[in-house]
This record gives sequence, structure tokens and C-alpha cells, in this order.
Amino acid sequence: MTGVSEAIAVIERGRVYGDGIVLAPDGTTVVRDVSLDFGRIGAGHWLLQLKKLRPPELVRGQFAVLATALGGSYAHWLLDELPRLISLLEWGELPDLIAHAEAEYCRSALKLVDFKGRLIEPVRRKQLQVDELIVPALPGWVGCVNAAHVQRLVNFAVPIQLSPAFTPERIYISRALAQRRHVENESAVMSALAVQGFTCVQLERLSWAEQIALFRGVKLVVAPHGAGLANLVFSRPGTRVIECFARDYVNSCFAQLAEACGLDYTPMLVAGEEPWGTNPKSNRSNFTIEIEALRAVLKSN
Repeated sequence: MTGVSEAIAVIERGRVYGDGIVLAPDGTTVVRDVSLDFGRIGAGHWLLQLKKLRPPELVRGQFAVLATALGGSYAHWLLDELPRLISLLEWGELPDLIAHAEAEYCRSALKLVDFKGRLIEPVRRKQLQVDELIVPALPGWVGCVNAAHVQRLVNFAVPIQLSPAFTPERIYISRALAQRRHVENESAVMSALAVQGFTCVQLERLSWAEQIALFRGVKLVVAPHGAGLANLVFSRPGTRVIECFARDYVNSCFAQLAEACGLDYTPMLVAGEEPWGTNPKSNRSNFTIEIEALRAVLKSN
């Protein structure tokens, strides 16, 4: 590393592999603390286990890497990748970027900061080597957030002001448009919640500005575990959240986010005698939400 300033490292002829894995110039060392490797601990990294990597594509110029593992999905982009952009803004003028930018929310964030430089979208198994690689630290990531991390995201979104077409105070977040982890009895769940004043929302149909406006005004959220709950960063302290899980896959990342935001959070698991688990294979499985149990949780406070 040839320079470090405010948690920003500069690596001459640094490399980036796939979704933001940072390597030393010779390609034999992974910069571990900014190269997320979900599901693994310790100093090792899965990339180093590969017997052979394709030669890097050489790109002239100075680039900053924002891209992170799974950063193509909303929650990881918002909580992992966007904070790196914010760090760069605090550091100085934006250089060219290696970042996820295909989704509307990515483009909206770059437009908000008036980014006009070159942009390279990360590609799986593709390796890049640039003249000078700027590497922002990871201020936080999904499952590792704090109040300061949240406040920086809230401050970044202040200029995004929008009067939404509807302002429901109680919402149920549907996963009908998701590719996995559907709620099998969602129609019955929505019917039961509708009589209690809930509005069903499909966040995929909303712009980023509309999602932010929605969560700024909501008072009670019921949702199966899913990326849309990352929007809780924009909710007011005290907002009530009920997150629903299958018993064999319970992910605490949004519980941690809710704590950092000062929200009133309750997890609700499918009933059963077996211990709850964190089996990543079950992350794709459909499940049901027990309506009477949900009614009881809603009445509990």
C-alpha cells in the first residue's frame, strides 16, 4: 500500500476479482478485511483455494472499488456498498468506479452525487488490474451495523424528498415477486392483516425514492425475512417491526439493524419443537406464517 488516509487505502496496480475481492498486485494475497467471504471465518478466503485464476484485464487509470460480495442485491448494496461511496465523498473528489450500477437504486445514488466518471460493473470470475486502486474500508455490512453507520446513510438520503402516492402507516412486505423464500399462505396473511389496516406492498415495484419515503412514514412493518427490510435504516425510532422466519433459517441481520435504528423489533418463527437454526440451504425454502400467532404478536403491544 502506497498511501492511507481516513480508512482509504491506495494500492499501486491493485487487482479486483469478481464482486469486489481486492488482491495485491501479484494476485497471490487477498486484502481480507475488505473482501467479504460470507459463511467463512479466519484469515483464509475461498478465492485463494482456486488452483488457477484467469489473467487480469489491464485497465489504465485510477479507480475506486465500491463493489462487494452480493452487492448486486439491494440489502448488501445499501448496507455494504453505499457506505463506501459515502466514505469516498468525505475523502475528496470521486474517481472512476468499480461498482454495481445496473439497478435503479444504484443509478439513483450515483446521480445524487453527480457522478460523471468511468464506471466498470463487476463481473463474476473476471479479474481487473488498474494503475491505481483506491480501496475504501467497509464502514459496516449486513449483520454488522451500528448507529453511526445508520446515521451516515440517513444523512446521505436527506436530499431525496418525495411525496408518495400513498402513505400507509401499517405495511406488509410481500415476497410474491421474489425468486425464493415465498410465503405459501400469503393471500390468507394479507386478508387477515387488511382488516387491521395493513397495506400490502411489493417493494420491487417502487423506485428507491418511493421506498425511502414509504419507510420514513411507516409505524408498523410485518414482513418475511428479505432484503427489503434494509430500508428500516430510513424508519423513525420506535417503529414497530415483526419479522417472520421459517424455523430452520433464522437470520439476525435485521434484528441488529433494528437495534441500531432504535426500532421495536420482534422475530416470529414457525412453531415447532425442534431448535431454530441457521441452515443456509434453507434460505431458499418457502414457508408459512401462522396467522393466529401473528394476531397474538400484534396484540402483545
